[in-house]
Amino acid sequence: MLDRMQLGRRQALALGLGAGAAMLLPGKGLAAAQKMEILVAYYGALINTAVVGVGLEKGYYSTPLVEVTDAVSTTGGGTAIRNMVGGNVDYGIVGTSAALTGMREGIDVRIVHGAIRTMEDLFWVSMPNSGIKSIQDLKGKKIGFTKPKSISETMIRWMLKKHGMDGQVQLISTGAVGSGLSALESGGVDATLILEPLWSARKGRYQVAFTLSELPPMSQMVGVATGKMIREQPEVLKALIGAWGKSVDFTYSNGDEAAALMSKRYGAQNLPVDVAKEAVANLQKIKYWSRGEIDIVGLDFWVQAMKEQGEWEGDPDWSKMINQTFLAENLRR
Repeated sequence: MLDRMQLGRRQALALGLGAGAAMLLPGKGLAAAQKMEILVAYYGALINTAVVGVGLEKGYYSTPLVEVTDAVSTTGGGTAIRNMVGGNVDYGIVGTSAALTGMREGIDVRIVHGAIRTMEDLFWVSMPNSGIKSIQDLKGKKIGFTKPKSISETMIRWMLKKHGMDGQVQLISTGAVGSGLSALESGGVDATLILEPLWSARKGRYQVAFTLSELPPMSQMVGVATGKMIREQPEVLKALIGAWGKSVDFTYSNGDEAAALMSKRYGAQNLPVDVAKEAVANLQKIKYWSRGEIDIVGLDFWVQAMKEQGEWEGDPDWSKMINQTFLAENLRR
């Protein structure tokens, strides 16, 4: 299941999202908590947003104001925001490029908190007997990435430029991560992309060729909300952002227990507990998750990557694209 790196049927963001739209339930004297689904990119497939599962299990997403009934997953890309708004979902955790693309297209959403603060969970591996243990060892060889104009291609190009290796390697589009690893094992490429939880699941099968630790931090994922929610449900939005922060805090402080909860939510057949524990420990080391703070510098570097992909022009006006008023005072930047 992990090798395919595919979303299951239930995780796919379907047309029926409207059925999960928020609704206010009648109560005795006081209105009951608003029940709603939230959009969470890659939930159920990758470990990056599995902290939401931790929060659901711990009850952080059940408050007097709001009760999150489920996290509905979607893949990345610009369609994520369009599907979110089209499905009457007002809050989600999505890839930064998806958020920026949505705003560029005029969709009424704003970045309201940070989610994942680095790209260091992406790295390239080689076969153990290859002798390739650094990017310099790849001169004259083949490096795999997912698809043209992807962030993986951009990151490779940045690394090659940093090391004065432009034009000295052949870049090969391999498609999905699992396909790239198959190409590596068959000799089609000399190094290829991997990420968690595949790295922990295949421990000992590959060696690290190079990481992205030399590059500036980039805000990989963010929390977004529609203008409608910002205007009409500010306290509900604040509760959702607070739930994310509590989930991240718990994951940092109680890694093994958080990993067990992730495995429970995803299913042990998809994410075994031992794999989850190792993956969480690896992500703790690189301070992977943001507690909510928004890194403008990290967003600027992401925009630069999008420019190189031909996906962005000009300079972003962050004052119109970010709303930090729902963050705790100590998290505002």
